Amino acid sequence: MPEWLAKTLFVIAILAILFVIGTIQIRRMHARTLMRRPNPDRAEFIAMLSGDMRPETAGFLWEKAVFYIAPKLTPHPDDHLHDDLAIDDDDPVMDWLPEFADSHGRDWKKWPDWPEDWDSSIRNFGRWLEMGLGIEGATP
Repeated sequence: MPEWLAKTLFVIAILAILFVIGTIQIRRMHARTLMRRPNPDRAEFIAMLSGDMRPETAGFLWEKAVFYIAPKLTPHPDDHLHDDLAIDDDDPVMDWLPEFADSHGRDWKKWPDWPEDWDSSIRNFGRWLEMGLGIEGATP
């Protein structure tokens, strides 16, 4: 067997092991999250956020978050995006925000700064999205 092939197979094996470990850790995190809070359906999720944002924004957040965590877990408004759902810190800001802003004809680069005293829960992310639209009640 050529030396380069052995090295390549070794690297592939290490990457596969790291992937399996990461998958197991995410599943455990999701199981712990599910044990400590209810698992709402889409309508319940939107209703839980009705005092904080428009149903359209809550629906947007549902679609974005459920992509990462389904089928065993559904998003909850008080979930921390990274610590509870294992969503990469950059994804909501770099992927979700531009899509949300574009769907409202806004420039995502002109969005207000994230309030320093807010944690990164789904509820706060939605409130922040609406702050950028200038919607009443969305400010801290």
